[in-house]
Amino acid sequence: MGGVVTLRHTYRFAGAIAELAQAIQAGDGNAALGVLRRGDGTVRFVERDDQGGGAARGLPPGLREDVDAAARRLTDAALAGDAVAALEALEAHRVLCGHRRGPYGTAWWGAEIERRIAATGIPAPSGEPWYPGRPVLVTANDYETGVYNGDTGVVVRTGAGPRVAFARGGDPVLVSPARLADVQTVHAMTVHRAQGSQFAGVTVVLPPAESPLLTRELLYTAVTRARVAVRLIGSQAAVRAAVARPVSRASGLRHRLGLGSPDPGSSR
Repeated sequence: MGGVVTLRHTYRFAGAIAELAQAIQAGDGNAALGVLRRGDGTVRFVERDDQGGGAARGLPPGLREDVDAAARRLTDAALAGDAVAALEALEAHRVLCGHRRGPYGTAWWGAEIERRIAATGIPAPSGEPWYPGRPVLVTANDYETGVYNGDTGVVVRTGAGPRVAFARGGDPVLVSPARLADVQTVHAMTVHRAQGSQFAGVTVVLPPAESPLLTRELLYTAVTRARVAVRLIGSQAAVRAAVARPVSRASGLRHRLGLGSPDPGSSR
């Protein structure tokens, strides 16, 4: 009665991902870098300096192939009208960023991914905003349609026209695009938006070491969104800075990141 229970084991991921998460949570930069550099296939480190983010060099090898595979699977399912398969494909891989803008932010990386998809010959938008395979992020609560800020869905072809499919635990919910006012295309999302979500694989884009948004909690949250594979893009200095900087030391960031608990494993 009245006791406090501390959860120390997770069943969402294991192996190198769990080792990396534990090193981050413990504030051990050497151990975190050791896991990243071991290169066991489930955790990969794409080491880049902090000059220019992705803008100077584009998507790294490996990420390009992941983007191609996920986009083709998503588009094929959406064109076939298979909402279940399309939603599964939507959760296969996600790029996560700490920033929204700039060369380390979701705007740049999302646009670069969209250019990559268009260049591969996978069916791309042709002036039609609600094209099959478009991944969307809801940016405001809409109680009438039952979709909420942070929900992700995908446009699928149906006999009644395009519909946006959302996962709801059972059968997907299909919503007419005409009923959705506050959505945006989502090829990359912020770590904050990804809280509470799980993906088979994630690619985490780290900002420079001096970014005040780069904290232990942000890195832990990003890494633990993955069930199977993590790719980390950034510098050694950024990894060390993140692991060494609890969010409590960054004034006002706990509220801005939506982290209401000192436990870095909190999803909200």
